[in-house]
Amino acid sequence: MKMKYDKTTRWLHAGLALGITLQLVLSLAMESPEPDKPAITGIAAATFEIHENAGMAVLAILLLHWLWQLTGHTLHGLGHLFPWFSADARAAVVADARRLVASRLRDVPEVSPLAGAVHGLGILVATAMAISGAVLFFGMAENGSMPDPVHAVEEFHGFMATFMWAYLIGHVAMGALHRKLGHADVSEIFRLK
Repeated sequence: MKMKYDKTTRWLHAGLALGITLQLVLSLAMESPEPDKPAITGIAAATFEIHENAGMAVLAILLLHWLWQLTGHTLHGLGHLFPWFSADARAAVVADARRLVASRLRDVPEVSPLAGAVHGLGILVATAMAISGAVLFFGMAENGSMPDPVHAVEEFHGFMATFMWAYLIGHVAMGALHRKLGHADVSEIFRLK
């Protein structure tokens, strides 16, 4: 089955790939303001400001991505990304995972049910990160003070970042593996013209 991504999907993917990668890299250098502590300055403050604004841009791209997916523009259908509601789709994911665990990499199909399911989970993690980030954007004062519910969202946002890092690293690694296996169509997502 040949992969053929439409132009809008490719641009949305590029926006998310760049935006999410930027957000994760910024998180390594930034510092959040905290009440009762001196105001942050310099690189820590600048990266925090960029992180806040870029996060809102990523949220907008994610909303467009969801709209695009939900209006029938998902390659191989939404069931490929979210197989959890079909016994056959779940069985295909499990079979694909078993091939991977058994190191029968040559048997991994180009359109992988496991890859689709993981991609769907990545979209959910990115969405949770962006929504929780928006809550922080609007719910945190300039000095870093926030009500308890917003503080709980801040903890959740930080917790989900671990999964976003794992997804990003795994996504790139699996893309490289598919290329190594000769699945050249995987790089179709990067053809922006």
